[in-house]
Amino acid sequence: MMDFIAKYWLEALFTLILSGIGVTVKMMFTQFKALKLGMQAILRNGIIEQYHKYMDKKYIPIYALENVTAMYSQYHALGGNGTITHLYEELLELPNRKEDVKP
Repeated sequence: MMDFIAKYWLEALFTLILSGIGVTVKMMFTQFKALKLGMQAILRNGIIEQYHKYMDKKYIPIYALENVTAMYSQYHALGGNGTITHLYEELLELPNRKEDVKP
């Protein structure tokens, strides 16, 4: 009797435990992917907002450029695309002081 329990029930229990772990890992991976894409979208939106704000002003203060650089760095690390890279590069070309804006 103990052999039967050890042989079949422990195998079944082990299979159930592994299945539960597999389902949990899959669910966590799905949630991680959603969080990654959500963070990418938030960073993308922030960079685009800053782009329009400072392109209209024709200059970008150092503190704002540092903020955009930090957002861009993390956006790129999350696998962001080249469209935002183009906007970021345009912001890098702006002067850092209002006094340096060419009329």
